[in-house]
Amino acid sequence: MYSFKINSHVSFPLEGLELRPFLAKESPSQITTYDLLSVICHHGTAGSGHYIAYCQNVINGQWYEFDDQYVTEVHETVVQSAEAYVLFYRKSSEESVQERQKVVALANMKEPSLLQFYISREWLNKFNTFTEPGPIANHTFLCTHGGIPPNKYHYIDDLVVILPQSVWEYLYNSFGGGPAVNHLYVCSICQVEIEALAKRRKLEIDTFIKLNKAFQAEESPSVIYCIGMQWFREWESFVKGKDNEPPGPIDNSRIAVMKGGHVQLKQGADYGQISEETWNYLFSIYGGGPEIAVRQSISQSDTESLHGEHKIEAETRAL
Repeated sequence: MYSFKINSHVSFPLEGLELRPFLAKESPSQITTYDLLSVICHHGTAGSGHYIAYCQNVINGQWYEFDDQYVTEVHETVVQSAEAYVLFYRKSSEESVQERQKVVALANMKEPSLLQFYISREWLNKFNTFTEPGPIANHTFLCTHGGIPPNKYHYIDDLVVILPQSVWEYLYNSFGGGPAVNHLYVCSICQVEIEALAKRRKLEIDTFIKLNKAFQAEESPSVIYCIGMQWFREWESFVKGKDNEPPGPIDNSRIAVMKGGHVQLKQGADYGQISEETWNYLFSIYGGGPEIAVRQSISQSDTESLHGEHKIEAETRAL
């Protein structure tokens, strides 16, 4: 590990950094020229120092220095002579600039259209900043059924942008993707699934609490079942609504060990104790295993010995 700072000056271009010679052969990218967007600089030693940053306003092309709460306009020569620590480049393409200008021009025409379309705000941000934004991806605000998931509907305005028909058609013809959306509605199928999921969670947790309460009331259960806590924690997160997906089959493999052809509890295992009824209930829903049961049995000799001890204790008290 280095304990000193390398102070060698690094030269870097503000525009036209060509990376095609370093492009992976399987890369589908057609644009390999980059322009500088930001620079982070470090002043000081490896043990201490101060960071500042230079960033370009992509709208007016002006560079600014950011030093804590101070922001100062600087000339590009100041940026080029900076002691660069981290360089941020973005792809540059005249074609992408022209596409953005075309979209702005279409939007400003304000021609009346019979339909308005909704587009993913996330994808539109990519279009405004990336040279290769990829196909339109409206799945970011749609469910698999084509509607709005109920849990997203209350903040749908943060996820979409309304476009006139002319702008949508230009973007769709240029990038493809989709799907086209000109009406927002809550998905009734998702709503039914959410209600069914909530009902299932309540049933499972209520049943577990009931069975476990009965188990805790038993003074000397004849059999105790073991369940791996890793699986149990996943199930608990599901029924409490912390995880959307239910756990897989019960997995006791981490707490089980084979001895004499029988499955036994591994010493020091992370497990919980549940009743036979609770095990059967969870197993009926999730399956899995292996089953690990600790059975408490008292032999005849143990019973007679225990009875003898009680008799001696009674006689001692009589004396």
